[in-house]
Amino acid sequence: MRHHRCAGGILAGLWAMLLVATGGTAVVTHARDAKSVLTADQAMACIRTAVAARPGLVKKVEVDDEDGERLCEVKIVTETGQKYELHVDLDTNTVVKTEEED
Repeated sequence: MRHHRCAGGILAGLWAMLLVATGGTAVVTHARDAKSVLTADQAMACIRTAVAARPGLVKKVEVDDEDGERLCEVKIVTETGQKYELHVDLDTNTVVKTEEED
């Protein structure tokens, strides 16, 4: 029983560290659909790819399955306040779509 309390604290700490590292918020999807879950390494690779393509602050990260492709959607706000949503293909780790938001 004691180990479970410790594990919960470790998981909370890791989640907080991920939020600090990304500079924003992250969205958790239900684990019922295993395809909609990202590993920490996948999430960080996705964020690095998106920020390399469009520098700014990461505000949100989601995973989505579109037409058989697993995409990581990263919302970024630039220094000038412009908002973008970048779609990163998880298999190739490349930006496949960039949308400017209002």
